[in-house]
Amino acid sequence: MVTGDIWVYLIENDRMAQIAVRLSRDFHGRGYGTESLSAMTHFCFEHTELQRLWTQVDVRNKASCRMLGKCGYTREGLIRQGKMVNTWCDYYIYGILASDLQ
Repeated sequence: MVTGDIWVYLIENDRMAQIAVRLSRDFHGRGYGTESLSAMTHFCFEHTELQRLWTQVDVRNKASCRMLGKCGYTREGLIRQGKMVNTWCDYYIYGILASDLQ
């Protein structure tokens, strides 16, 4: 069984990228998302030239908002009725800078 996956994509000029975490429902609430996001965030800032990571999360997804906060991401804005993947919804933009971890 697959636990989930994590992506770093939409890399712009080796400086900024979007990050996403998706977990199978069987693994929700066990800390795997927080652990994997934290590890990938540190890897990106310590082993690449990336200086900023960002993501978007549906405002109704409280668990993902908590996970992002635990990993040091800051809520930077709200998009109202925007398109996120295949859904039109309100969503938050979260971001973190390499300097935030120092």
